[in-house]
Amino acid sequence: MSKKRKRISRRRLAGQRVLAHVPTFNLETGAHKPVTAARRYIAETELMAPAILNVRRNEHTTDRFFWGEKGLFSAQYAEENHFLFPSLRLIVDGIGEEVLFEGLEALASDDWEEMEEYEYAFV
Repeated sequence: MSKKRKRISRRRLAGQRVLAHVPTFNLETGAHKPVTAARRYIAETELMAPAILNVRRNEHTTDRFFWGEKGLFSAQYAEENHFLFPSLRLIVDGIGEEVLFEGLEALASDDWEEMEEYEYAFV
């Protein structure tokens, strides 16, 4: 039996396009856990929201965080829910939705079809 191909969420693709316009900072964890290293970096540098923090755990693993006005979140959460963050909404309004989200309809199915793919979702 062949493995089903994972569908790409249009919402997540849109969020990736928005986060591409946010400044990115790269740092090492040192002796701390990744989230602690990110929080310490934010406090030490007095980083203003929004920002993406790439925290390198080791040579194989990098954790991505989004620093927003509401706190520190995983970058994946921010991609999927970019419309919840006022600072990201300012980026979308500044660039323009038509320009930023152009061509997304053709690339991915809508979220409803994505949910129907998993039989257990509506049980």
